[in-house]
Amino acid sequence: MTLSAAQIQQFKIDGYLVLPSVLDKTTLSALRSLTTTHLMDKIAPFELETDVQYPGAPTSLDDKGGDTIRRLCMAFQRHDSFKQLAEKSEIVNGIKQILDCDSIFLNPNHHNCVMTKQPEFSSETLWHRDTRYWNFNNKYLINAWYALGDELEVNGAMKIIPGSHRWDVPDDALDEAQFLIQDHSFNKDRLATQRLVKLNAGDALLFSAHCFHAAGRNTTDQAKFSAVYTYHAKETLPIERTHSASTAAIKII
Repeated sequence: MTLSAAQIQQFKIDGYLVLPSVLDKTTLSALRSLTTTHLMDKIAPFELETDVQYPGAPTSLDDKGGDTIRRLCMAFQRHDSFKQLAEKSEIVNGIKQILDCDSIFLNPNHHNCVMTKQPEFSSETLWHRDTRYWNFNNKYLINAWYALGDELEVNGAMKIIPGSHRWDVPDDALDEAQFLIQDHSFNKDRLATQRLVKLNAGDALLFSAHCFHAAGRNTTDQAKFSAVYTYHAKETLPIERTHSASTAAIKII
């Protein structure tokens, strides 16, 4: 698959691009089964909903649902099926086109996981940029998000503010955790332009790590699974002695 000039331009304007039907039904079934097994067996490393304390999450391990896993970490190293997904040629070549570079690297320290939204105990993710807590010499990182099932408003599909990867945001428009303050004058009109990114099972979403995005809770009785990886060009380097540099980047192509 080669991205068209129109698709590349759309990404540069909006900060995201949906690629439909990237994964077939057989692959989806295998990945969902593998994810379910790793969740049931609590195969480390993982992050709990209680670890992040986002709105709606259980407040402690002793609460009902306190052991709910939010994400299975280190997906690339976790299983060959997740490694192969991270190396999917049409996706990494599309990212290479967008970044207009010779090679693509995966950063194993950010995302590189299977995100889960569990019924009843999932949390709400507020408006943020992933780059708020990442440490690189520039902002040119792209996330590839694979929908392992349908992603809709009712089960916490992602919302994105188009073009927000190009914003310069005043410091007082962000709270201490670098989430957008929703009633701030800078943010009000911009938040009104948000889009819900509905995905069908097997679709892939490419989005800039500098784009503001959010997600609601899963209000259904079925878990939602999404695999996500972060990529960059050779020129994008992590800052030494930060978490972004804790494990060396992996060259994909």
